[in-house]
Amino acid sequence: YNQEKSVNINMREKNELSSLIVLFFCLAFPKPCLGPGKECCSSILLDSDLAVHKIQGDKLGFYSQLGYYGARPAYRQQGGEFFIFYYEEEQHWIDSRYFYGASLFSKLVNEMDGYCLEEHNNWSFYNGSDLMYSEMLTSNCSKIEDVCCKELRISSANSEVIIDDQSYYNNQSKDSLGDYKAIGVINGRYVYQKDNLDSFLEYGAKHWTVSSGVGQNTGHIIHHGGSVCPEHIEKEWQISYTNADGDWDWKDDPFLKITCVKEMTDTTPKQEHQDTGPVAQPYIQTEHAGQASSYSAETVVFGCITMLLLSMMIAFFAKRFYRAWGRGAQGKQLLFETLDIEQAGENQASFNKFEDQ
Repeated sequence: YNQEKSVNINMREKNELSSLIVLFFCLAFPKPCLGPGKECCSSILLDSDLAVHKIQGDKLGFYSQLGYYGARPAYRQQGGEFFIFYYEEEQHWIDSRYFYGASLFSKLVNEMDGYCLEEHNNWSFYNGSDLMYSEMLTSNCSKIEDVCCKELRISSANSEVIIDDQSYYNNQSKDSLGDYKAIGVINGRYVYQKDNLDSFLEYGAKHWTVSSGVGQNTGHIIHHGGSVCPEHIEKEWQISYTNADGDWDWKDDPFLKITCVKEMTDTTPKQEHQDTGPVAQPYIQTEHAGQASSYSAETVVFGCITMLLLSMMIAFFAKRFYRAWGRGAQGKQLLFETLDIEQAGENQASFNKFEDQ
């Protein structure tokens, strides 16, 4: 009985020591122990080539995280009506026009069960009859201000062309040219306005349009399909004109292009002699001090936990030392029993002998 009790005590001490070692390792290196608790992107760009844009372009664009669904981050289209979430029942990511969990009319599917949407791209889109895989359809970490230009210029070499005493551009199409600035986000893309005039460049109903009002489906410059950023479109722009029957129609303008206007880099306030009242001062970031204090606090907490673990390990080995000394162990034998060195074989032999008896 005493031999069996001694073996059980040694096994319990080994388990205690193993638990202490694992706990110390997890505190020193928390990521391997925490498992899938990773940080995912809060802003996602869902993009593809022109072929997918023409079919499912209204579902593409920039998305922002809006809570969680299916134990994973979920997203909503910026300024739009579409959602992307993880569908637990089928273990993949899908889109929905209605709400998280609605899968009946899904048109986009990412066949992977990763925790973060941007982990792997295995997207398929509904082409009207079946789901079709596309390696060009991707989701990645991006912010709209880092990808698309805030200031654009719409121009065309055809704007001054005259054919058979008629201008290639009518007045409305010509007035649609010029410089535009972003004023907001609609349908996952920037919406632009020309010099505070009633002329807007907007994406909607799977095409980019220059019209006289936000939300209109007609205008004088159009691109069917388009892109997430209008300056990335290189061809297939069309302008409005009046055909031989007197009806409005579209014709191609291969020379129409949209380019990014570089923003002013000199933001130093100009000196003015007259008093114009209070002037807003440049924003001064103060987050570094907060980060430093946060880092110091984390260091202190980690130090306290480390000291606590060291104290527990010292107490553990002190207990083993006292027990070995009480059994009459001395010198090397006392050290070996305290550290449990060369004792495992003897304990196992004793336990086997006890079982044979």
